[in-house]
Formats: sequence, C-alpha cells, structure tokens
Amino acid sequence: MEEGARSRAKREQILEGARHVFLREGFAAASTDTLAREAGVSKRTLYAYYPGKEELFVDVVRRFTIEHPRTRVLDFIQGARPRTSEELHGTILMLAQKVIDSIMRSKELAILRAIIADSHRFPQLTETLRSTIPERATLEVSLMLERARANGVAIQQGDTKIMSRMLIGPILSYVLFDGLLRPEPQPPDIEKLKEIVNMFMKAILV
Repeated sequence: MEEGARSRAKREQILEGARHVFLREGFAAASTDTLAREAGVSKRTLYAYYPGKEELFVDVVRRFTIEHPRTRVLDFIQGARPRTSEELHGTILMLAQKVIDSIMRSKELAILRAIIADSHRFPQLTETLRSTIPERATLEVSLMLERARANGVAIQQGDTKIMSRMLIGPILSYVLFDGLLRPEPQPPDIEKLKEIVNMFMKAILV
C-alpha cells in the first residue's frame, strides 16, 4: 500500500474513532486522550493529523455530512455541468436526495445536536456548522447554476447565490423540523422533494 493510501486510511481511522467520542461525550467533554484511545493511535499520531480538537471536529462534521463517502454530495455537485433545463432538473433532484440522505440519519443528526449543545461555550462550533453545510452547499449550487447558465440553460439573470438559498432553505427545513426536532428522523419522500425542485425550477428559469 503506498504512503498516500496508508495516510488516508489512518485519517479515516481517526475520524471514525472521533465520531464515536463526540457522539458519546460532546465536543466540550471529549479529551485528546480519549480521542486517541478510541481511534487506536498515539497522541503524537493524532496531533500529526490534527493539531487541535476543533480541527478534528470540523473534519468529522464534513466527513459525515457534505463529504459523506456514501453520498459524496460535494463531489457530485462540483462535477455537475447541466446543458439543458431537463439535465438541471435531474441534477437538482439528485442533489436534494443526496443532501437528505447524508444528513437525516440518527448518527449524523446527533453530530449536529452536539454542536448545538456546546455552542454556548464554544460559539465557533456554530460557525463551523454554518460554513461546513449550508454556506458551502449554497456556494457550490451557485457555481453549478453559473455553469449551467454558461452552457446555455435559460436561467434568469440575477444573483445565483440568492437562487441557491431558495433551494437549500426548503431542503434544510426538513432537516430542522423533521430531523433535529424529532426523536426519530422522518425524511421527506421523493414526491415532496420533486415538488420543491419543480417550484425552484419555475422560479429560476426564463
């Protein structure tokens, strides 16, 4: 196994261990000793990959939401280059499904709750949440809309970041109302997501 692959495997090992610790103890109570022990590495190795607990927590949030290895939301949207309104519609519907599938699971929602629980003591955690999920998603959707417009899709003139908020907002409302605020998550079915995407497309197309 080449060095790069070994390094990636070790990082994944650390992230998986850290996820268990943060879910069990929250951010504030998690010690570097516990994080290293759960990951099966020395503190020296832990510090070699992550100089501080906050950097590790940020990577855990990314790894298990927008950069989830199963849904690969970020890779998907960055690679999308729709050339017709039909392609754009399909891309956005797939994106909505991937976002919901990445976040609206008990373990992923528990990570978000850990941020909220410790936010009064560590306000930077809410900034982490905002910049990692909604802000990054909004930016990437905006760039995808600009690529679609450059490819000839008849998107209305205007700020694509504002357009992106019109899409991300309704999707994340399900994460809040039917995920974080329920004892068990109740993801929207495909018909609800189709309705959101249909209304969004009507709003942004000429």
